[in-house]
Order: sequence, then C-alpha cells, then structure tokens
Amino acid sequence: MKNINDLYKHGGNIYEIKRRYRKDVIDFSANINPLGIPLRVKKLLRQEVDSLSHYPDPESHDLKIALARYWGVREENVLVGNGSTELIYLIFNAFQPAIVTLPAPSFSEYERAARISKKKVRFICLSAENDFSINTRWIKDCDMLFLCNPNNPTGNLLVENYASVGDIPANRIVIDEAFLDFAEDEKERTFIPEAARSKRFIVLRTLTKLFALPGLRVGYLIAHQDIIRTLKKHQMPWSVNVLAQRAAECALKENAFMQRSKQLIEKERFFLYESLSRIKRFKPYPSVTNFILVKIEDRRITSMRLKERLLKKGILIRDCANFRGLDKQFIRVAVRTHKENMQLMQALEPACRQAGSVYDRRI
Repeated sequence: MKNINDLYKHGGNIYEIKRRYRKDVIDFSANINPLGIPLRVKKLLRQEVDSLSHYPDPESHDLKIALARYWGVREENVLVGNGSTELIYLIFNAFQPAIVTLPAPSFSEYERAARISKKKVRFICLSAENDFSINTRWIKDCDMLFLCNPNNPTGNLLVENYASVGDIPANRIVIDEAFLDFAEDEKERTFIPEAARSKRFIVLRTLTKLFALPGLRVGYLIAHQDIIRTLKKHQMPWSVNVLAQRAAECALKENAFMQRSKQLIEKERFFLYESLSRIKRFKPYPSVTNFILVKIEDRRITSMRLKERLLKKGILIRDCANFRGLDKQFIRVAVRTHKENMQLMQALEPACRQAGSVYDRRI
C-alpha cells in the first residue's frame, strides 16, 4: 500500500537533490523542452523587470486575446491560470463533482484535488500488458472524467478524437493536453474546438513544457463561455504574475522555435526509445511526447536503487513507484538533447549492474 503523501510527489525537485547530494544534475525527471527558454522570451523578461512594481492584469487580457487568436476561438472561451495545476483545483472548487473518474496511472494532482474536495473517486486501471491503453466501456456514470492526453507518465494518447469519447457516460470531461504540444498533428488531435462550443468538455493546456517556463507558472484552459464565467467566480485575483503573462504572450509568436523543438523531440525520442530497447533489462513503452516510461524487467533492480546509482553519476531520473497503478519496477526519462541522452545511455548499463549487485549482496 502506497503512502498517501508519497502519491503526490513529482519529478523536477532539483532543490531537494541539491540539499541532499550537494551536486548539480542533468534532470531527466522533469519533462521540459531541452532547448530551454526561447531567446526572445529571455530578452523580454530582462526588459520587463520594472513591471514587477505594478499589480498584474487580473484578467490576463492581452494573453487571453493572443491565445484566442492562436486557437481560433473567442476570448470568452479562455481562462488563464497559475499553471494548469491551479486550474485543476479551480474546476473542483467551482463544479463540486460528486463522483470523479480517473485513469491510473496518471497525473496525481487530479486525485489530490478530488481527495481534498472530499469527492468519491473511481479509477480506471491501465495495464502494462495492454500498453496502458484505455477501454472506455469500463467507465461508469460519473459527474466528471479526467483524461490526460497524452497521458503522464505513460506517454500514449488515451483518446484519438471526439468519436473516442462520444459515448462515455460522464457529465463533463476534462482533457489535459499538457503534453500534446510535442505530438504529431497536434492541432488535428486537440479537443479545443469541441470545448469551445460544448459545455461537456474542458481542455487544459500549459506553456510550461514546450517553452521551458515551469518556474513562471502559466497555464490556461479553453471551454464554453458559461463554464469560463463560473470558473472566474472562484479564481483568486492576480493569480498570474506580470512576467508570466508577458512571457507567455511572447512565446506564442515563436513559431520557428516551436517547429525546431518538435523536430528535436521527435528525433531524440526515436533515438532514446531504440537505445532503451537494446538494454535487456528494460522494456520502454511507445510515446508520442517528450518522455518515455520504462519497465525494469530484472526484479533485482528497483527504480529507487537505479535512481540512486544514476545520481552518483550526476543524472536524475523519475522513480515512478509512487504513481498509482505502477510499482518499483518503473522509471520515466525525459527526452533531452542528443549529448545528454548519450550521457544517460552510457550511464544506464553500469548503473543497472551496480543496482543489481547491491541487491545480491543484501540477500
């Protein structure tokens, strides 16, 4: 039985690693664009420092207009938040769904928000034997269904299109597209058009992953204008800071950067998947995004021991043992630059041998 507090821990906590190990690492635990922040966005942030002397626009007006234009929806269909995580909690506060259905494994903040709101939670178990695909026929009547698409940590698309969810017996479906930026044919796969015209869908998006801005906390959702009005009544004022608004607006104009990033991720994801597949102890799962889930098939090696061995080499991976539906035989690695991916691959084999030998000595 997993510790309930451990279920809600995330990757990317380089601060804890620095405190415990007193060293810098290559962070494969957080799924952030390895190209980093676009240069124009960096320049803008330096120029806009003095704007911190003023309160941010509580409506994020200019950013909402930019997002509406980018997606071809109306401004009334957009709500900006302090990262998509704030918006997850906002949805629960505003709509108070009595019964919530969640896939497992998936992003833990859906469950945490539901538990805090004291809601009844049902889980749809995604099995490794079926490559973590979802059978929508298993879903029973519920007030709200959350689908992470592509799913985190498994990397696969849970639903392909509207036809995949049309018959699901859920009053409202929240589709978290945090990682869809990296998928092929993103604009053909997004549920944003349906969300803008139907009260049944809410689509969550973020600028954290593609534009490497997790420290600024800026996300948004797209939904029917009536849903937006309800959510705004529950949102705290000034939740999105000045620099986050300006940086996000600037980032949306970086078309060449977006294209270059997607090309890099696609190329390096293929390299990383093929390389991981050649390690006999590992079974990587197909991914459409910027990370790969791996099962360690040698029971002598646990995710924690492998993580510890790699940390000694300055590499941080995601131990997936705390995901509901996974165990100590799963890790997740982000897709980074070719040089960094090579460093990971060169470190993995000896780290596996060392992790296995530790086990042997202990027994």
